[in-house]
Amino acid sequence: MPSGAWSRRLRRIILGTPRRGKYTVARRLLQLTILVLFSIQALISYSILMGSLASSRILKTIPLMDPFAWLEQAAATHSPTLESVIAVLVVFTIYSILGRFFCGWVCPMDLLFSLFERKLNRLNAPLYQRPHKTTKAEKIVPPIMMIIYLLLSIMLGRPFFTTYSPVAGATKLGEFLVNVLYNIPGATMGLVMAWSTITGFALIVNIIAEYVFGIKRFWCRFVCPIGNLYGFITNKYSPFVIKISKPEKCVRCNLCSMVCPMSIDILNEYIEKGRDIRDHRCFHCARCVEACPYGVLSFSVASPSAKRPTPPPPKIRGPSNLKGKENKGVREEEK
Repeated sequence: MPSGAWSRRLRRIILGTPRRGKYTVARRLLQLTILVLFSIQALISYSILMGSLASSRILKTIPLMDPFAWLEQAAATHSPTLESVIAVLVVFTIYSILGRFFCGWVCPMDLLFSLFERKLNRLNAPLYQRPHKTTKAEKIVPPIMMIIYLLLSIMLGRPFFTTYSPVAGATKLGEFLVNVLYNIPGATMGLVMAWSTITGFALIVNIIAEYVFGIKRFWCRFVCPIGNLYGFITNKYSPFVIKISKPEKCVRCNLCSMVCPMSIDILNEYIEKGRDIRDHRCFHCARCVEACPYGVLSFSVASPSAKRPTPPPPKIRGPSNLKGKENKGVREEEK
């Protein structure tokens, strides 16, 4: 195969189909940067980041704590500290502005899951693999799982999901691997194997759920309470949303829905109804924005209370409506 063909093939693999754009590049860079900073925290004397994605500290000063990790800690110890309250308020304030930003831009599991999943959701696939409206299970199961985790935290006297979470585990795994390479005391292969098992378990569950049972992003959709907490609460009023900017340009190709990692039916539930996407499943990856060839969608700021008129049903582009004026002139000349 000629070198030019190889380079074009490699470019297609990297960019994907439909092409990945600036949002995907920015997301991956941010995820990798955060993962690297956590992994090398001991090498840089914990001067930038210290801890994990469950609980950390920036520049040895600003405390950060995941809201659900705080809930589990409060349930397990019955004595939340003032510092932990401040830490969770800082994080909650950030995601009140950004919405379910954590899952698509920060969580390393999104990067890992995306390597092993189908990139396009076929329209004739099983329900949880094709674009669909939010089901009762997707509304009911996540809160039930949160309650179960909190009850287990009370029974065990320690935060259950936070302790065994692959989200925090991925950052700890990176740290332990670096520590083993640099022979830093305290880093043992036993810890590496433990966190590898937890992270690998989540990946295997996700793969089996999609390829055997037809449930895409099973872990994110039903098991992980972190993103669902942000989705159910902050997505409702976050100023950052996927906006339906130009619904009149939609040609109903359904690419936006097909590339959505969470299988949201963007076309029928949002574009046709003229509503900005505030679905609790949306983690603002903006993959739909990149995939749309006509600029129907945009990732920007919108007022939560703004009501937009429902546009007329999108028309399928064709000679009659692509160049209406020209076609009208042609018909008049023919007469």
